[in-house]
Amino acid sequence: MHIRVSLSVVVLAFALHGLGLPQSAFGQDKGSQQGSFHSQVDLVSVYFTVRDDKKRLVSDLAQDKFSVSEDGRPQVIKLFAHHSDVVLNVGVLLDTGTNMSWILGEEAQGARLFMKHVVRPTDLGFILSYASRVETVQLPTSDVALLEERADTIGSGGAAIGLQDQGLSPEPRIGMPGSGGTVGINGRPINENREAHLYDAIRLSTQNYLASEMGRKAVVIVALSGDSRSESSMEEAVGALLENDVIAYVLQIYDASKRDNCDVLHIYQEDGHGESLLKKLAESTGGRMLEVRGVDKLEAALDEISDELHHQYSLGYYPENKNWDGKFRKIQISAGEKGYKVYARKGYYANRPAENVAAGH
Repeated sequence: MHIRVSLSVVVLAFALHGLGLPQSAFGQDKGSQQGSFHSQVDLVSVYFTVRDDKKRLVSDLAQDKFSVSEDGRPQVIKLFAHHSDVVLNVGVLLDTGTNMSWILGEEAQGARLFMKHVVRPTDLGFILSYASRVETVQLPTSDVALLEERADTIGSGGAAIGLQDQGLSPEPRIGMPGSGGTVGINGRPINENREAHLYDAIRLSTQNYLASEMGRKAVVIVALSGDSRSESSMEEAVGALLENDVIAYVLQIYDASKRDNCDVLHIYQEDGHGESLLKKLAESTGGRMLEVRGVDKLEAALDEISDELHHQYSLGYYPENKNWDGKFRKIQISAGEKGYKVYARKGYYANRPAENVAAGH
């Protein structure tokens, strides 16, 4: 099932403890799994990007400019590469739970141009939509023309492939209390009857289309509102991303209600420190959250992500700590130049190599 993820609200109650993840899995201590670009199962690999103090991508740094540590202990970099030509598997997840045709049109245009810019003959792209159900707009393919054609059906209200159409059965519904609020950021009352199966889209797209793939994996999440009535829990959605080394980019749409009295509302939720939980979620996987001030700015935001995906590095090291206890280990990558910021997954879970082999790692 193809999923385009739109993530706009994360309930504070699930910020840390409720997700079943260590506190280190968020903020500066977020977690991720071992990479898979090398045959050695005890090799920890990380894909990452670098930006300078003016937020410009930096893609020409040599290995000796970087250092990596695990739980504060320096590690020896054994593999290093610029990965602009490594296979990319990417899904775009679209929130289509609105009757405003202009919004659907903007989403369709953005997804179409993103796939045109980012997917090369060796890559795979897919598109999903979600509202009252998660639907596959296009299965993974390297056919850019087909991806563009199918993206256009979002704007025209064309039919997509639902879960049952692919022979997939949703799991029993899991109640998710407190997934909304009472007032959006524009002071308008929230339509509590609106369905947005965000968590389902994340988990099912990751498990069905990315878990078995090699190389770089990413989902681009376009959010009109928060999750509502998913059959999957927040815990399951985040766990799927972390367990399968998927980088998540969140595009959080703001202020769409100012045009044509749009009834799509937005909730901005924060953790106990006043920080965006969605930003923390994205950065835990090595991605970022971009605030999109109006759906008409979506195309520019997607272009920014496309550029970033084509300017990645990777490094690998064999951890000195050989105690495979399944615990979360923090990874920190530093660039030698002052003012450079590295965007990378924040760690991994130290499962035994035999378990990683069984899991396809």
